[in-house]
Amino acid sequence: MRIRVANLILILSFLTLIAACSNKISGPDDSTEVPDDVTAVEKKLIKNGQSFSFNLFRNTVAEDDSPNIFISPLSVSTALGMTMNGAKGETYNQMRETLGFNGLELEEINEGYNILAERLKTADPKVKMQIANSVWSKQGFAVEDEFKDKLEKYFAAKATELDFADPKSVETINKWVDNNTNGLIDEIIKNIPPEMVMYLINAIYFKGDWTHQFDEKRTKEGTFHLESGEEVMANMMSQERPFNTYFSDDVSMIDVPYGDSLYSMSLMMPADRNTSLNEFIAGQFTQENFDSWTSNLSYGRAQFTLPKFELEYEIKMNDILINMGMEDAFSGTKADLSGINGGGGLFISEVKHKTFVTVDEKGTEAAAVTSVGIGITSMPPSFIADRPFLFLIREHQTGAIVFMGKVQNPS
Repeated sequence: MRIRVANLILILSFLTLIAACSNKISGPDDSTEVPDDVTAVEKKLIKNGQSFSFNLFRNTVAEDDSPNIFISPLSVSTALGMTMNGAKGETYNQMRETLGFNGLELEEINEGYNILAERLKTADPKVKMQIANSVWSKQGFAVEDEFKDKLEKYFAAKATELDFADPKSVETINKWVDNNTNGLIDEIIKNIPPEMVMYLINAIYFKGDWTHQFDEKRTKEGTFHLESGEEVMANMMSQERPFNTYFSDDVSMIDVPYGDSLYSMSLMMPADRNTSLNEFIAGQFTQENFDSWTSNLSYGRAQFTLPKFELEYEIKMNDILINMGMEDAFSGTKADLSGINGGGGLFISEVKHKTFVTVDEKGTEAAAVTSVGIGITSMPPSFIADRPFLFLIREHQTGAIVFMGKVQNPS
């Protein structure tokens, strides 16, 4: 049974890239350390990536008044990072600034994505973490070799040509999505508009068992209090044991580890029950505050109760990213994506983001897909005679029409 819990905020460490930059996960039960060989550039990439994560989440909450929101900043960043390899001039500058990579060269950024993906996939042998990328282009649309080579080298994204007019192309792309999210997300594209010439897609799959799993016998139906004052019933899991926690006048926080503790789920609530979650996100949920809270986590015995839930979420992020500073990329007149195709006229038509998460006594399973659709403003006109048509044969000097006809059934 699906339980959709109102206003529950989930900050998975792999989504905010936090686990990748921590030098040690505290707590006597945690013996595994994150490697110390992270370079200065990697550290800057990770820190800047965190900044993008918090900005993206706050802007998403401001844009969408849905009670439940679940996004993967890592997925969005990766898909846009691939796209940025085709951007030039001000379009490139705006994308780099929005993603938080000011002061870094493109090659450094690409290498950072590549190294980070490998670290995340192998960080914890007890946690399954998959990251996959793909590029799909319209048959006959010329893609610059340099662009394709960079995406294959740094993102393991091989470019594939498809006949976008064939409905089977939609099936092909969605099948790739389904395969790379372990069946949690089976569709990212419903149809391909005529102006679309390329899709750049990132898919992430995460499966982690709690380091200390909940006892199913202790799961009881309990009350969940909505901000409206109403109450709903939910299956509440519960355990009491040592956890990393932090309680202040601003926040109540607990950090719950997966596997060998290289990944964790950090859960936060406003300390003041009268403060709405959206107010908390807009005011106190900043990267600086989060860094302070995590640095003050204290390991000790605590009572932990969490509702079981399953959540699907989907959003078009065009306006969110424009508000964050990526205006030109979405403009048919200003976008410069000539690194993809030198003919010009390309722009980002849509950024679609879709996620799924389920949390139970055993652990967490989650997936995310981000699709960046590239459109073209000056599509060559097309005449596809796949329905009844008229035709004639004429001589041009005299204007004489020699033959005329119609075809309603060519077979």
